[in-house]
Amino acid sequence: MEKRRKAVAALAAGAVAVALGAGAARCAASRADKADPTDNGSETAAWVDAADGQGSDSGASAEEARQSCAEELESREWMGAEDASLRMTASGGRLVETDGTDTRTSSYEVTSDGDGECVLRVTRADGTVVQATVTIRGRGDGARLRCEQLQTSFDWVPAPPGGEVRVTGVDEEYLALVGGSEDALDLAVSLWVSEHVPGATEAAFDGEVYIDTKADSVTATFTCDDPGRSIVSVTWADGAFSVTG
Repeated sequence: MEKRRKAVAALAAGAVAVALGAGAARCAASRADKADPTDNGSETAAWVDAADGQGSDSGASAEEARQSCAEELESREWMGAEDASLRMTASGGRLVETDGTDTRTSSYEVTSDGDGECVLRVTRADGTVVQATVTIRGRGDGARLRCEQLQTSFDWVPAPPGGEVRVTGVDEEYLALVGGSEDALDLAVSLWVSEHVPGATEAAFDGEVYIDTKADSVTATFTCDDPGRSIVSVTWADGAFSVTG
């Protein structure tokens, strides 16, 4: 009988212990449900660390997505680091340089390309072939380009966006007389007009061409849409455009 009472007492004690344990568990669960969501517990800290890790991966992806030297060269217009009137563009295998009056055009082929440096095989208008090494330091508007084989300047920075002057009405017959480079013609005329003809947004080819066989030059005129209807004279000689007003 004594043993039976002890067993019952033990069972009762166990029941109390279980009941207390369950109550404690319910209290703990209740406190967890009411916990401050801003509490920086270990699980939250671990999640933040994981997010930081993802951020690092994103940075690595952005680093991998950076443009190569040739892509950066071809992505924008460049101007002289010391003289903003000097401009240069490279696109589609055509390299165009201008000092605001004379424009030189060359063809090129990328023979080596990497991060910050590329090599171009440049064929100038007179047939001269040079190996041009281009280096670009910095990114975006802070980039600086250097190439000692360019003809108008060695040092270049990104040109700021500005008002664009459209060159219109140019036909294939005229282009055939001036080396076939419409890009070089557009750059030479638009740059000169934007700097010397205020209010002009367009320069239209007049359709007339003067050929000087002795000087081996071709001259044409363009009329601007400014209030004064300014006329611009464009001469092609020795593989370069010269613009006057």
